[in-house]
Amino acid sequence: MHAATVSAIAAALLATSAQAALFQPDSATAGSEFSGNYLIDFAINGTGLPDPFTPSDVHATYARNNHWTTRSGALAAGNAFADFFFDTPKTVGTFYLWNHLSNGVASDPGYAVTLFNLELFDAADTPLGSITNVAADPNFFAAQAFGFGPIDNVSRAKLTILANNGSTQYTGVAEVAFDTLRIPTPASAALLAAAGLVGTRRRR
Repeated sequence: MHAATVSAIAAALLATSAQAALFQPDSATAGSEFSGNYLIDFAINGTGLPDPFTPSDVHATYARNNHWTTRSGALAAGNAFADFFFDTPKTVGTFYLWNHLSNGVASDPGYAVTLFNLELFDAADTPLGSITNVAADPNFFAAQAFGFGPIDNVSRAKLTILANNGSTQYTGVAEVAFDTLRIPTPASAALLAAAGLVGTRRRR
């Protein structure tokens, strides 16, 4: 990216930095979990990331108690989904995904998400909006940012994994987070962190 373009994006983002707020769900459930060592809870508590963390931080490699991994066959069965809950309704503009890091650790390196849906609901479970058939990079190890809002009064966000990068058995994610603002394209997570724009939520 040209230096002038980077500077322009950084300046624009700095103008809205006071409203930016990175946050994580208060709780979560999953359609499938491999075992108690790979629960969806490990994708919302900062395990595997620095404390505090930003979207530019690279997640630790796949290990027990730091990733969510499904049971075998979850994709084919339609069970590769997770619901993320907010105790107080949130304004949501960006979804951050740290992809699964099964590289060189699991027997099958193809667990990473390559296609997903994200649906947002209010406290009465009324649909508020969604992004569908969204492509994700399986080889990017910091957060990937997906802007779509902002949408107010979100109490639940449902992530449905549609495809991964090769495994016919397992899938999942390392970590997720959200932001109140829609992060403009082509701003990267690294640029946001360098500009000092992203607040972080401390690990519970």
